[in-house]
Amino acid sequence: MPMTSALQKKALVTSLLVVLVACTARREAQPAPPVVAPVPAAAPGVVRLIVGGDSRDDSAHVLPWAFREAHARGVAAFLFLGDMELSPELDRSFARELALLEPIPFYPVLGNHEIKQIGFLSIGKEAAERAFAAHFLGTARSPVRSALPGRVVYSADLPGGVHFVALDNVSQQGFGADQMAWLDADLTSARAQATTKHIVIGMHKPLAHNGVATHGMDADGAKAVSESDAALAMFVKSHVDLIIASHVHQLSQFEQAGIRCYITGGLGAPLTRSGPEHSFHHFLQLDVADDGIRVTVVRFDGTPSVAAEGEEEVE
Repeated sequence: MPMTSALQKKALVTSLLVVLVACTARREAQPAPPVVAPVPAAAPGVVRLIVGGDSRDDSAHVLPWAFREAHARGVAAFLFLGDMELSPELDRSFARELALLEPIPFYPVLGNHEIKQIGFLSIGKEAAERAFAAHFLGTARSPVRSALPGRVVYSADLPGGVHFVALDNVSQQGFGADQMAWLDADLTSARAQATTKHIVIGMHKPLAHNGVATHGMDADGAKAVSESDAALAMFVKSHVDLIIASHVHQLSQFEQAGIRCYITGGLGAPLTRSGPEHSFHHFLQLDVADDGIRVTVVRFDGTPSVAAEGEEEVE
């Protein structure tokens, strides 16, 4: 029986790879739209960042457009919130497009499609997570290392006094005790530094109880919901400025416990059917000044990729 199971898994992965190759071919078949010019420059003393997530199945070529916009807008860093490609084997395709961002620093968050086949099959998950860290962390482009062994969890001090925290809520249900302990210590240390003016939290799945979408930590069980609530309490205690997540392929702005939050899953994945006010490809531009962070939504000027009819939630 174990032999049969192993053969079934191998056959399933082989079938998936055939589909993935076809998806990649479609992705590369269409030219990307040009950068829209002119782009307003950041005001003196303002540091500009770009944030976005969910570029898998990017048949409209939103991602290369966003990378070229990053250059045109003079950004100091690009924060990516997960789901580069449909499946881990295709991350090399993302890496090729990432060359367009050079030399702008790139800070990735782990998404479920980085470690699971088509986002939900846990075949080789641990090896995929290690491979992701090896490919996308500890480079000149991404000068960070994970704070926890075998995980993709880190913080980085960015220009403008921004302390960016990248959390993993996809490789397990919730955050896990080790990550929660690290998070508490990291936030305490960051707030004790005079150079920390703003704290920005990035994760792939939105926190539970956000009032906008249950397609996040709400769906991962009681432990995940409890740890989501505990993390939010830490964010309040540490006066976090901004929480950013993706996973849901749309744009939403809301508050949790008085903290400004965004769901920004618009870098090319098929959009949810949530109405024109939410469902469009985009990225967020963060203009960071001493007195706050101004968020601007930058819309993609191209043909969108929309989820299939009747598909309420997109993994």
